[in-house]
Amino acid sequence: MKLPTTEDRDPLSIGLSTRPDEEILALLLQRQRDALTATEAAIPQITRAAEALRKAAQAGRKIGYAGAGSAGLTALADCLELPGTFGFPPERLRMLFAGGAENLLHLAGSHEDNEETGYRDFQASGLGEGDILIGVSASGTTPFTLGTFRAARQSGTVTIALANNPDTPLLRIADNPVFLNTPPEIVAGSTRLGAASAQKAALNMISTLVALRLGHAVRGHMVNLVADNDKLRQRAQRILQDLTGCAAEAAEEKLVLADGRVKIAALMILEDLDAEGAAQLLSANDGNLRPFL
Repeated sequence: MKLPTTEDRDPLSIGLSTRPDEEILALLLQRQRDALTATEAAIPQITRAAEALRKAAQAGRKIGYAGAGSAGLTALADCLELPGTFGFPPERLRMLFAGGAENLLHLAGSHEDNEETGYRDFQASGLGEGDILIGVSASGTTPFTLGTFRAARQSGTVTIALANNPDTPLLRIADNPVFLNTPPEIVAGSTRLGAASAQKAALNMISTLVALRLGHAVRGHMVNLVADNDKLRQRAQRILQDLTGCAAEAAEEKLVLADGRVKIAALMILEDLDAEGAAQLLSANDGNLRPFL
């Protein structure tokens, strides 16, 4: 019986432990490159997924992620990073992880086997019509994730699926399937290696493209960040100086008045407004700073 790619064994793994360390590491790195090549081949599908996410984000809809095990951790990382990098409101994010938060330390595998749990977790999430659910499953057959997608379809939630096996149930049920054709793993079935690298790259591409289209990333800067620690305050000050040409002192002053919100501070400088006026002007332009630069 032919095994799914994510369970198959890489022929080059046989006898690998007898080879020098440098050769083993070189092969591991090559398989990471192969995973990224698979991601490149999926760019047309990734483009469609990003457009679906852009529409939902621009309409003020919620974004959910679903997954189990290592694929769930990859989804969780993207979910957690959206607010800090691109200023996406945390209250509009949902994470459906098999087994819940208490399963994060030990990753008990049994939680992913229950499709009904995924269905119920979706129903409890508050996701609904017009929202987005992004499911990540290397095999494309994870029952928990399939349960969330079954509930999403019934609720009118748009779905994006990332999977590393072709023609799998998750890809078939998804509105926006993304097939990442990664090779077998050096350690068979350990999809936290190449498969996860492709998943992470694809998620990074989707969220970054959406941020660019929504004006949350401008001239290579994360302008939607909220500076709430010393590192981010220094970064925000540099961003303001680059975007507006102001002095460091002016950037620091406006950031304080804008409660660390870079876009607001930028408009205060560019349009000579107070924080309230800048916020109103930004809102009237869908939060996009780019027209004023």
